[in-house]
Amino acid sequence: MAKKQLTIILPGFAPLLSQQINKSIIPTHLAKLIAKADFKANKHSFKRGLFNYFSQDEIIGADLPILSLMGDDELTLRIDPCYLHADRDQLLLFADDLAISAEQSAALIAEIQALLIEFGGIIKQQQPDQWLLHLDKLPDLNLTALPEVIGQGLEQHLPQGQDKQAWLRLWNEIQMKLFNSEINQQRIEQGKLPINGVWFWGAGQFKAKQMTELNVQSQVEIVQHFATRSNCLLKISNDFIVNDLEANNLWVFDDIEPEEWLQQLDRLEALFQTLWQQMKTAKIKQFELIIPNYGRYHLTAIDCWKFWK
Repeated sequence: MAKKQLTIILPGFAPLLSQQINKSIIPTHLAKLIAKADFKANKHSFKRGLFNYFSQDEIIGADLPILSLMGDDELTLRIDPCYLHADRDQLLLFADDLAISAEQSAALIAEIQALLIEFGGIIKQQQPDQWLLHLDKLPDLNLTALPEVIGQGLEQHLPQGQDKQAWLRLWNEIQMKLFNSEINQQRIEQGKLPINGVWFWGAGQFKAKQMTELNVQSQVEIVQHFATRSNCLLKISNDFIVNDLEANNLWVFDDIEPEEWLQQLDRLEALFQTLWQQMKTAKIKQFELIIPNYGRYHLTAIDCWKFWK
């Protein structure tokens, strides 16, 4: 019988586990699992971790080939809308939960489209908060993936390469255009953040590792793309049942906000209790818990019986 293995990815839990003050709210059986496990720090973002999990080769560049994963045209970049915030001597970028409607998105695209003419670019709305830039020719640029810069100062992440001056000029012109947008004035009056910038990213080629014996379970859309490209067995569900495990399993949970930690931990306690019992009886041989932006816990059935840990 094949050895059962389980990997769980819990995005959004890095602040919980990295701060000592939160130790008291970690449920009993999760605490047991991580106390017995070997830990290796890893600051990779959720998306970078997924790319490297499913990629043939480790992706070490600053950008992530999101467009290749999605099967988009090779002459395409992401040009995602964002909020740029001046904080003392640096410019910070935010792109999550901006609550952009499809109508606002279309109007903002129409306002900046003319700036792309000299670059042979056409902007299209993929989703309200995800825009595509179709080009006649890809620029010579080294870009940084959007997930890597959210909440970060932008100076060290700005485009580099032979064409950087022209594209930095374009980036600034787009900011000036959006600053005067009536859509943004309306958003500010509604108590929303303005969409006052964009971020170019997503270039490169993604070559998927073939993992036909991996059972992937998740409701996260990007995980489903990875599973399909790697020919995994895919189950789209958040009903995670330890007793139903096949040989090799990857479970990816939805991202979670800090205010939802307690509710999610309560729901997970029964799962971790069953997992602990099956690890101690060697019904599950190996367990990994990956916390994006924090690290990886690795536990074997034998580790559960190490009294000195």
